[in-house]
Amino acid sequence: MDYEVFGGVGRETINQIAEAFLETLESITNKEAIVYSNLSTARDIFDRELASKYELWLAYYGDYTRLYNTETSWNNWIGVQYSDRGTVPGINGYVDMDIYKEQIFLSNTEEIPEVDNPTPDIPEGGTVSYTVQRGDTLSEIASRYNTTYQEIARLNNISNPNLIYPGQILTIPSNYAVPGDEEGCTGSIYYTVKQGDTLSEIAVKYGVTVSHIVEQNNIRNPNLIYPGERLRIKRNCGSDSVTQTGTTYIIRSGDTLWNIARRYGTTVNNIVRKNNIQNPDLIYPGEVINL
Repeated sequence: MDYEVFGGVGRETINQIAEAFLETLESITNKEAIVYSNLSTARDIFDRELASKYELWLAYYGDYTRLYNTETSWNNWIGVQYSDRGTVPGINGYVDMDIYKEQIFLSNTEEIPEVDNPTPDIPEGGTVSYTVQRGDTLSEIASRYNTTYQEIARLNNISNPNLIYPGQILTIPSNYAVPGDEEGCTGSIYYTVKQGDTLSEIAVKYGVTVSHIVEQNNIRNPNLIYPGERLRIKRNCGSDSVTQTGTTYIIRSGDTLWNIARRYGTTVNNIVRKNNIQNPDLIYPGEVINL
């Protein structure tokens, strides 16, 4: 566990969250977990009760040999990261350097079982709070919660959608995923129409056809939808669904080819090749690409 951003939460709560996460991780993976921490956090944040259950992998860029009995909740460590400026033949750039004791290696090396991702428990028509993590973008967060980055920016008075911070708490609208129904679909989402939306764009985003959305919502005129209108979109519903092969995607502000590739289960190289993109770092909002 690498727990570094606390968002103003108190020490007792931090330790409760850490222990709950570690216990859940071990129960799901059937593997032993350890805590990765710098010296300051190991000394001032994590308590001895947590240290009594989980070993320490320490990040300390100095003479780590003097820290074996350092004054932290742990009396010792089983691994230490002592540099982030190491070099390894055949690898470009710097790499982390570590030294480990035998206790750090897993005793159970069986494959980790597959676990279905739980659907967020969000009340219909409500909101959920989300704490921004390092590397997050509004586009990725919006995709995860079946909304748009513009809606998140509006709800949180964000003037620059490309500028969010780790630890920042966002209010997210509940365009959430729901379980499958009696017709055998794998699941549905409820999407709230935004200003400027078209059915074709919504269909592309969720991998279905316009006629599918029209049928599910009894829409008389596919060219006439209203901001605030709530649409039900059933996914993977047999022949009416659009597979990822041949899907098009409309680029939005804040998107990168890397996060688009990850979202659609492909690679940056594949997107570049299919779209004859000369510069992978240069894409434009509104541009349509094939996936």
